[in-house]
Amino acid sequence: MTKLASLLLALLVATALMGILLSGSIYASMASSQETMAQRETRLIEGAKKEGKLVHWSSSPAKETEQLLAKFRQKYPFLKTEYWRAGSADRHQKFLSEARAGVYNADVSVTDLEYLLELKKARLMKKHDWPNTKGWSPNYRDSDGYWVARNILPVVIAYNTTLVSAAEAPKGWKNLLDPKWKGTLSIDKDAGDWVLMLWAAWGKEEVVSYLRQLSKNNPILGSGVTAQAQMLAAGAFKIDARMNLNFILEYQEKGAPLEWVRSDPVLAKGTPMFIAEHAPHPNAAMLFADWLTSLEGQQGYYDISRRVVPHPGVRSRLADAIKTLKVVFTPAELAVHGNEANKIFQEIFWK
Repeated sequence: MTKLASLLLALLVATALMGILLSGSIYASMASSQETMAQRETRLIEGAKKEGKLVHWSSSPAKETEQLLAKFRQKYPFLKTEYWRAGSADRHQKFLSEARAGVYNADVSVTDLEYLLELKKARLMKKHDWPNTKGWSPNYRDSDGYWVARNILPVVIAYNTTLVSAAEAPKGWKNLLDPKWKGTLSIDKDAGDWVLMLWAAWGKEEVVSYLRQLSKNNPILGSGVTAQAQMLAAGAFKIDARMNLNFILEYQEKGAPLEWVRSDPVLAKGTPMFIAEHAPHPNAAMLFADWLTSLEGQQGYYDISRRVVPHPGVRSRLADAIKTLKVVFTPAELAVHGNEANKIFQEIFWK
């Protein structure tokens, strides 16, 4: 065999061996990665057992949050759970004021779109991989990993059927400008998110014009969507201009005289959930985040709240109610205008 042939043979043998080694390395790496993912829950459980507690901040009704945390404890009974309930604006201000004082109480919290940018800038949101959300729509998860949507909220006009007949009820958002509704319609006082939702549908200029005209009807400013739904059902006012559709369907099942407007469009937004950057119980926080975004957690949350959830494996009665309607989803990109949206609402309505 010539020297050149020997060299070529040696090269072929070396290449084959390298391929085998690389292939084995790749498979070993894959197995290691799979093993790491399989051990993820065990690792978090070990850390969470040492921490012993989870603190959750939310604006959801107390009963809903209690039931959700009870489901979580059924799976992880070694954890105690606490929650603090407040409106989005109050919860956001508490986050900021405590951070300035170097105090960190929350592990996991929900927020609203208009507060996302400020929370990111203040470095109060932890970057997380959210492994259970890989198949979700990009609308429902932050591309940088700082938040995911816990649920989706369709927002509609609602009215009390005892006070307003179907014939005279508004048919869309612009019908709320009719002077006949002056002093008889209400809206949550913290409706910056609603401004963003209308902004997504119409653009800023048209929204500002609309809100200025709407202010001439002297809307009654309420405090909290849950309270708004209860007061509407009790007849405290005729119409609510910004109501979560899940509340209407829930109250209808209980016999409340409520109906909602099939407007063009129906507005929708995600409710962002995040892990606090300085969570006092970080392993418990990640364990809760992983559980709530799993099929089990999402199904459990839907069963409790009857809200649309982003997990594609959960069927939703609420989603079925709007599937034939035009729905405008508010993109997270509009969150950069959150402070501006709040300011617009306050300057027009907080007189």
